[in-house]
Amino acid sequence: MGTQKDLFFAPSPSLRIFASFCSPNSFWHRVALTACILALLAPFGCGYHLAGTGGQAPGNVQSIAVNVLHNQTAEIGIETVFTNAILNEFIRWKRLPVKPRNEAEAVLGGSVARIRTQTASHLTRTRTLETRVTVTLSLALTRVDTDEVLWENKKLSYFDEYVEAENALNTNTLRREAFRRIAEILAERIHKDLFEEF
Repeated sequence: MGTQKDLFFAPSPSLRIFASFCSPNSFWHRVALTACILALLAPFGCGYHLAGTGGQAPGNVQSIAVNVLHNQTAEIGIETVFTNAILNEFIRWKRLPVKPRNEAEAVLGGSVARIRTQTASHLTRTRTLETRVTVTLSLALTRVDTDEVLWENKKLSYFDEYVEAENALNTNTLRREAFRRIAEILAERIHKDLFEEF
């Protein structure tokens, strides 16, 4: 009694071409992918740019000074955290040279206007597990020679959460870390808004 032989179907030429096209490493697959990306970017035209890197500064100023923010809250030293974050963001991007006030064309200043603290989650009925803290800034960019307000945002806010630790010292450290994260996010938003709104 003879053994049954496995049937073998040779793929047709069209099937082989299709399989080659679908391979992620094939030339035609890369061509198609590139065409799709270009089609998606086409509506942006030559004005396409990464967030925070396009446009001009308000009033077309060429340099900026960053004032130390006023602290209108009870959180000691919070103004330094946010001022440094904003200053570092402008230095990092190098879009506007940061100069002393007497050499800059515009000054960015304002205040840490409000800090709101609320319970985010409970460990027990009487013990908080996580606390949410929201910081609101009030900022304005002013031309030095005329005092003209070129840009302002009086309700720029963001929040973060931190865990309530076993002791007050550790909790305070975690709270300060939350402020630092908020400051970095808001600094990025300030820089982005300044260049993308104008």
